[in-house]
Amino acid sequence: MKIIAVLDDHPLLLEGVTSFLNNQKGYKVYSFLEQVSLIEFLDTTEVDLVLMDMQLLNTSGLDVCLQVKKLFPEVPVVALSNLADRNLIFQFMRNGGNGYILKDVSNDEFLRCVQLGLDGKKALCDKAKDLYAGAVTSMEDLPRLTRREKEILTMVADGYTSNQIAEKLFLSPVTIETHRRNLLTKFKVKNMIELVQLALTHKLLGF
Repeated sequence: MKIIAVLDDHPLLLEGVTSFLNNQKGYKVYSFLEQVSLIEFLDTTEVDLVLMDMQLLNTSGLDVCLQVKKLFPEVPVVALSNLADRNLIFQFMRNGGNGYILKDVSNDEFLRCVQLGLDGKKALCDKAKDLYAGAVTSMEDLPRLTRREKEILTMVADGYTSNQIAEKLFLSPVTIETHRRNLLTKFKVKNMIELVQLALTHKLLGF
């Protein structure tokens, strides 16, 4: 008997998924509305798979995935979401996720992905697989930051002005402005806000 834990803060959806899986042969499913209850359950029960929503009331699925993987690294964690966002899928997998299932999949595809997760394999539904592949390709196509560029962009993300960055790095403000212009050209973006968002999305700054 495989033990599956499902986390979703929408009671009706949670009940539907739990009931559907419990009606399948070989599964015993436990449902949770809050991450705290899920963590407590994982601490006392050997679970074969965690299915979790990405949009939770007090936190995000990305954070919960990180927490579960830190405390219980051997437990497969698969997202069950209606968010078909390639960057979100990429981040979830980077956070240790083992798969991503969109809620509009067929029953057969859903069960196939659940079984992949239970088998320790990458449990991506077909659409999520395509989106993830696109995100990986996009990531591979991004330019590399030099050590100095990463240093400057990290400080920009933290809200420092060019003058403040220049003072901290013992460089001239003109040099910092040159780096900023070069970064915009290098990444083909219109402004620093767009560049910082891109860098954070693709973990170019290390956080």
